Amino acid sequence: MKFTASTSLLLLTILATTFAVAQCNQPGKFCHIIIVIQENRTPDDVFGADLTFENGVDLAGGGYGIYVQNGQTYHEYIQNTPRDLNGCPPPGTLGPCVDPDHGQGGWVTDYDSGNMDGFCHEYAASGQCPSYSYIPQTSVQPYFDIATNYGFANYFFQTNEGPSFEAHQFLFSGTSTGVSPGQQYSQYFVSQNPGKDKYGNVGCPYTGSSFPVWVYTDESNAGALLQSECYPHDTLVTNSSGDKGVSWGYYTPSLPAIWNAPEALSEVCVVQPNGSCGGPEWTHVHVADEGLYSDAPIFDDLKNCNLPAISWVIPDKRYSDHAGEDNTGLGPSFVGDIVDAVGGGMSGSTCNPPSTNNALYWKQQPTAIFIVWDDWGGWFDHVQPWAVYKQESSQKTICTVAPNDWGCGYVSGFRVPLLVVSPYTQAHYVSGALPSPGMDLKHTHDFGSILAFTEQNFNLPFIDGPPRRRLRRLQCARLGPATKQRPLSDFFGSTAYNFTSINTSEPYTCFQNFGSCTGTTYVPGGPDSGDGD
Repeated sequence: MKFTASTSLLLLTILATTFAVAQCNQPGKFCHIIIVIQENRTPDDVFGADLTFENGVDLAGGGYGIYVQNGQTYHEYIQNTPRDLNGCPPPGTLGPCVDPDHGQGGWVTDYDSGNMDGFCHEYAASGQCPSYSYIPQTSVQPYFDIATNYGFANYFFQTNEGPSFEAHQFLFSGTSTGVSPGQQYSQYFVSQNPGKDKYGNVGCPYTGSSFPVWVYTDESNAGALLQSECYPHDTLVTNSSGDKGVSWGYYTPSLPAIWNAPEALSEVCVVQPNGSCGGPEWTHVHVADEGLYSDAPIFDDLKNCNLPAISWVIPDKRYSDHAGEDNTGLGPSFVGDIVDAVGGGMSGSTCNPPSTNNALYWKQQPTAIFIVWDDWGGWFDHVQPWAVYKQESSQKTICTVAPNDWGCGYVSGFRVPLLVVSPYTQAHYVSGALPSPGMDLKHTHDFGSILAFTEQNFNLPFIDGPPRRRLRRLQCARLGPATKQRPLSDFFGSTAYNFTSINTSEPYTCFQNFGSCTGTTYVPGGPDSGDGD
């Protein structure tokens, strides 16, 4: 064989890949991490149809709420009632389909200074509380199957107190802060989505005049100080000098949209002369129906064995779990098919074919899948946030030992579901299972837990560097330099388990060509066609 520069490079690439796989193919270590981000639900809403479906789960069928009836205000226990994934009551039942308020102001009202009884606020005058609901189990059976065959988190919290735009920022970079710590305005957070242009020109290419709302740590409004949708801060996979040395992909149904976190970060999106995003890091953003990709790009790379080390997967509006008229109810099947593609292989794949317990991304290149919901969606949940940091002197916590410490005034949010799938996750595992240990340090997680676990798995530099600035994840009280606990480590043991498939109503090919699957004209879109939260 004649060696050339190209063949030498090829051999080096093969050796590097082999070494990387050898390094990650060990108990509790992963070659790939996939973060699937569904929309707008709480554990009580998704799993409340069966409050005891798994030993130790912390679920409730209702809670106290404030509502008005016949001019009188009542504070009473409200029973959860069934509503489908569109937010609609059962056929023949009176009442409208709803998409509850889940803006930052709605969060404050729902929380009601810790009373957790404000979830009726936008419906209170009607005497009804549709926010107190659960989805019929038949509509979300794949989620129940994933939870029982793998891992379920009792106490996983949205980090921020607000809707989707900033939630996706937290899931990609650990913050929605506009600039790096120590710089001017570094303690302002995006607290609300961009305005009327959120479905058109958003993020770094944005040229309009409607900007996100920014909030200071004392909860005052930043006003005109931060009139921008494009701002610099490090992410899990990039910093000011470029890539952190690990392959990554961001799989999104459409551009531009507020759910595409890389669009709003100047380290990733370099605005081109035509007004679009570009640059070296932008090549990691994989958009539906662009180039080689189908309607659901993640399945293309799984089938062709091009899965990067770290992936974010954003669903289309028709199979996200967001309440709204475009929701087909296929979100659970979409998620279940990703699990099956990873653990069981894929038909027609030459590199990752169907194989019992020996699929490429299960045994040979172990993969961990974190299935998370981006915010609570305005739906009721009975568990108080693990901590709500306020700047007021009467509510000081460890977070405010240093005045205006990072996160105060905007951390943390309500509980959202987290399901964990991996070869090292034992069936029926419930993190924080009741009656003990409950919501303790080891079993309490948030968006930052996923980022911190991923950093440690791939030995990545901490976001914004050591020591205290890494507290952009799993906020102030935890994961400090003196804390040795690896977040989410309780989900992973040293034993490799066989893969258990998830039954779904539609195969993955449905999502690759969703128009032909549903028999309708189809244009990929963001996870929500409604109010954008």
